[in-house]
Amino acid sequence: MQFKKLTLALSAILLVIFSACSSNKDKVNAISIFSFKIDNVLYQSNATTAFITDTLYAGKKTLIIDGLTNNFRNHMELMITFPDTIGTGTFENMVEMAVMNIEPKENGYVDKTVTVNITSINNRHAEGTFSGVLINGEIEKPLTDGTFKVEILDHQ
Repeated sequence: MQFKKLTLALSAILLVIFSACSSNKDKVNAISIFSFKIDNVLYQSNATTAFITDTLYAGKKTLIIDGLTNNFRNHMELMITFPDTIGTGTFENMVEMAVMNIEPKENGYVDKTVTVNITSINNRHAEGTFSGVLINGEIEKPLTDGTFKVEILDHQ
């Protein structure tokens, strides 16, 4: 009789463990990646957030990816406003990019032209690549090797 109870208890424990493991297989990894190069200098966010929000344009949604470099010198932000519905594709219009130095004595860069290719997006994550040209007054710098893979926070 003891053996039966022990077997039943062990079976119940294994069922709980198996259920917990299998329910986690579809969860998105909470680590977000947001990085790029400006004139071959790597900028990588150490603290990245992303969310989708309404815009000033009626019925438009915007994906905002925001980050800080690990040395806290730069704030970086990429915004993509979707023309119709949220989805994958290549976006050139309605894309804004800014890389601002936190130290007030240094100027930052904003987009001149930036192209974003979103390869995957849903209400929980987004990923893609981007490149273009950033400007700081008269100075133009190439933006290359841009990549993001982010968890989207609930924020509307």
